[in-house]
Amino acid sequence: MRKDKIYIVGAGAIGKALAVFLQHESKDVVLVRGSVDNKPAEKKVITVTNQENQIFQQKITTTTFCNLKEISGIVLITAKAFANTEIAQRLKNKGSNFSVVLLQNGLNIEKPFATFENVFRCVLFSTSQLTSDNTISFKMVTDSPLGNMRGKNSNQNAIVNQISTSYFGFKSEPDILNMVWEKVIINCAFNSICPLLETDNGIFHRNREATKLAKTIIAECIDVANKCGITLGQKKIEEKLLLISRRADGQLISTYEDIRNNRRTEIESLNLEISRLADKMGMPELVPNTRLLGEMIQLKSTIGMADINH
Repeated sequence: MRKDKIYIVGAGAIGKALAVFLQHESKDVVLVRGSVDNKPAEKKVITVTNQENQIFQQKITTTTFCNLKEISGIVLITAKAFANTEIAQRLKNKGSNFSVVLLQNGLNIEKPFATFENVFRCVLFSTSQLTSDNTISFKMVTDSPLGNMRGKNSNQNAIVNQISTSYFGFKSEPDILNMVWEKVIINCAFNSICPLLETDNGIFHRNREATKLAKTIIAECIDVANKCGITLGQKKIEEKLLLISRRADGQLISTYEDIRNNRRTEIESLNLEISRLADKMGMPELVPNTRLLGEMIQLKSTIGMADINH
């Protein structure tokens, strides 16, 4: 089987962990920084500790778009979804002999790649947290489903085989749209409630009141999904939320990390995107709690970013 070069765009916790596991299994991988450009390529030693306390260390080639004249292979995007418009523009100048896989949270985040031929969505069921600049704590909940939003399956299975490792697994999913909605709804709870409570992902299996609030968010989001023609079961999503909460106990959700570090969050593609869809349908009353928590996260983030700039 042909082995494609794998480019990971986004040098955050997930991108770095994935790069280490891929290189550990002798895959040809390059880490591409999505937020900066015009910097020389370098090799960085990155260390990952998984849930079994196994330690993996690899020297990973890290570069920027300006150093890549042409891209051929598989492009995995782990950068924040709000950067997708800029990333799509940069990729358009790098040829067309590659497949794009979005390993990101959010609804409609694939829109900037509408003109690309091979675009896949992946729903991540792994959590990763930077403990220092190049040291990561990683937990895999289960294999992450990957599928084509357009319903095509030309090279989907081949991509899954090439990017899967023993420690960070993927699986082919024919109905990825439903999976995307399920994970977005779960993230609407995690990425708003955990940062506002200033606590870790394990709060939902430890605290009944937090779980009750999460169930409220889930019910509101399912109403919007149903109105969009997506049929989802509340009990199934609640069970997945609790499973992730148990297995990611002690780890911080990315939005909370972003707020603590005065960075922009992904809440616009989560709670606020669900709210926008409800508004578009003329039914803003469907999501009062989802909207409020999303707006509070956005305000909390904005205040932190404003403070750091003064």
